[in-house]
Amino acid sequence: MKKIIIETIKKFIFNNTPFGAPSYSYNLEPIQLSEIIVSIEKIKDLKGSICEIGVARGMTSRFICEHLEIQNYEEKLYCIDTFTSFEKEDIEFEIKNRKKNKKDLIGFSYNNFKKWKKNFAKFDFVKPIKTDVKKFDFKSISPIKLVILDVDLYKPTLIALNNLKECMVSGGIIMVDDVKDNNMWDGAYQAFNEFVKSNSYEYKIVGNKCGIINF
Repeated sequence: MKKIIIETIKKFIFNNTPFGAPSYSYNLEPIQLSEIIVSIEKIKDLKGSICEIGVARGMTSRFICEHLEIQNYEEKLYCIDTFTSFEKEDIEFEIKNRKKNKKDLIGFSYNNFKKWKKNFAKFDFVKPIKTDVKKFDFKSISPIKLVILDVDLYKPTLIALNNLKECMVSGGIIMVDDVKDNNMWDGAYQAFNEFVKSNSYEYKIVGNKCGIINF
């Protein structure tokens, strides 16, 4: 009887309210999510860790966790973020040097490191790190075989890329989000293009905004 009542309520909600409508909860395009899984499979036999930089509330992190757990992979997943918002100096750089509007750069202040860790506590292989990525020593978690870099702004993107390059294994992959010109997050676009040009790296763009470098 109880199950019949629950199903009746669910039917009412689905047919008469917007709550039953499916939604897409990711900031990444579907092709980017697919590319993450394809990349994990490509590098599965390489020794090294996976590193996600800029995790927000952890939607993509959770997506990656699901795949690693189902496949019984033993890689560590390092999740690096300020777990607050953008660093003040990085916002000021965007405003002063890249002529961005301050109100467009406000975001992610809802995040909380303690809560984030609690949400991922069941995944022993997830290693959250609260830090400014510009100051992080990637050698402490090297070798690294896959990086998903999504920090939006110019300075943290460029500095992270320059610090990562010596820690990547041969055959490793770096994926950078927001590699798209003329939008509020095109600091990542500028940093990515400067990085690949100055290092003569070959790269590809997947979808509308995902830059990929193979090492």
